Order: sequence, then C-alpha cells, then structure tokens
Amino acid sequence: MGSRVKAKVTNLTDYGCFAQIREGIEGLVHVSEMDWTNKNVHPSKVVQVNDEVEVMILDIDAQKRRISLGMKQCKENPWDTFAHTHTKGTQISGVIKSITDFGVFIGLDGGIDGLVHLSDLSWDEDGSEAVKQYKKGDSLDAVVLAVDAERERVSLGVRQLSGDPFSMYIEDVRKGAVVTGTVSNIEPRQLIVTLAEGVDGVIKIAEASRDRIDQLQDHFRVGDTLEALVIQIDRRNRYLGLSVKQVEKHQEKEAMEAISNQDVGGSGPTTIGDLIKAQMDKKNRLSQKVCLAVCSLDASIQHDINAGGEL
Repeated sequence: MGSRVKAKVTNLTDYGCFAQIREGIEGLVHVSEMDWTNKNVHPSKVVQVNDEVEVMILDIDAQKRRISLGMKQCKENPWDTFAHTHTKGTQISGVIKSITDFGVFIGLDGGIDGLVHLSDLSWDEDGSEAVKQYKKGDSLDAVVLAVDAERERVSLGVRQLSGDPFSMYIEDVRKGAVVTGTVSNIEPRQLIVTLAEGVDGVIKIAEASRDRIDQLQDHFRVGDTLEALVIQIDRRNRYLGLSVKQVEKHQEKEAMEAISNQDVGGSGPTTIGDLIKAQMDKKNRLSQKVCLAVCSLDASIQHDINAGGEL
C-alpha cells in the first residue's frame, strides 16, 4: 500500500471508476478519492473509459478481494500547499464563492475555499447584519486565522484587518476605574452604555442605582450621560460590566467622611444628600471662578493688543 502505479480506466459508475493495474486485477477509485477539491463531481467529468491514469494503492482486502485506489494522492494536496505558504496572519484576497447562514466562503489558491465565520466579519456589528453588505462574486480581503490541512479547513477573518476597538479601550481601563458613557439602549433588565466607538458596557438593573429600580425606562433615557465603575472585564467574550450603584456608594462614603470631619454644631450641611449637593455646588462655584478669571485675563490681553502694547 502507498505504491503508485499506472492504471487503465475500465468502467465508470456513479460512485467512482474501476481501473486495471495488472492483467486481471482491478481496483476501485471512489469518487471521493478522485480529486482534492471536487468531491461531488460525477466520475465522467474527471476520466473516461480507456484513460491512462496514475493511482495510489490505498488498501487491499484479500478476503473480500477488493483493492481501493486513489487518484488525488498522486497530485499535490492544495491544502498542504496552502498551509506551507500561508501562515497565521497572512493577508489574502479572493472572490466570494458562496454565502451561508454561518459565514462567507472565499475562493483561494489551489481551488480550495476559506471560511470567514459570521463572528469574524465585524468587531462592532452582529455577523447576521454585517454579512448583508456582501454578495457572491465580490472581491474580499481577509486575514488567515488558522489552516487545518488534515480536515481541509481554512479559517479567515475580515475584522482582523483593523484594530480591535475593545482591546485598545481596555488597555487604558482597569477594573475599578470610573468611566463615562452614553446610554444607547434600554433593555428590560440592563442598560447598554456606549463608552467609545465600537465599545459598549453593560449595566445590570441591580447595578443601575443604590436604590431599588423595577423599571429602567422610568429612570433613564437613551442619550443620558452616566458615570459608572468598571466591575467586570471579560476579554474573551468582549464584555464590560459597569455599575452606577458603586459610584453612588463611593460618593456616599466620601460624604460620610466629610460629615465626620465637620465641627460639631457647625452650620454646614448635615445630611448625606445635602452634603453631596453642597459639594457639587462648590465644584460649580469653583468652575465659575476659573471661567471669570480666564475671561478677565482674555479681556486684559485683548485691551493691551488694541492699545498697541506688547505681550
């Protein structure tokens, strides 16, 4: 077995062809062993009776007097060739041959196909939506993700052509950080908050407030700007868990500390709510003072310029 011999095609069937390797000795070339890429082609599309072909002896069953032959084994395996010439990360270009429920097949060198799974079409768009922009016959660029020559599979990705916004975002954000985002969607049990282009965070209803909330839509609107604490980062599933409640708890803790530091009998705010409000008013007054100072400085500079002075 494994030997290559010359043979003559003696008969064609729907499932393959018979070929004579010696006088009175024939073997079957099953249709699956005729070509590396055309697995379902009719044998008559590959060979004709009396054709001289090269075959490899795959198996000999002396008891059943059967010999299995292969034709494709005498040709270069395009899957092996592709694996040797295209490593992970190699950029390729091909024509879309078909679009299925699970991805896009692209024609590659050697007559083989590569699959771009729906999940590898876009970083920030659902695959079932992203695939709608493609059609059969389109030219498409992709990146080689993996090659399994034995299983005759090439995995490709389109989204990998550009940087991952999620990975870039979490490079500068750690668990426990306070981030600012905009409510982009309100679901029954969670808020979707856009933190950056292509990056969303999730606030579960239990983390939406220090107080109990039964209906998120009664307290939030799409477009609201929120501050939230990062409580979970799941790189594999591209998930960011956020909490408004933890931010409120932190503010409450600061307020309690401020109250404990006040002089007894002082005239300042004495409740948590009043203190938080007072702190916010203090910040606003400081911002106003800074703004007035800057505006005054600008006016002074402009006056000197108009008077012909030098800065």
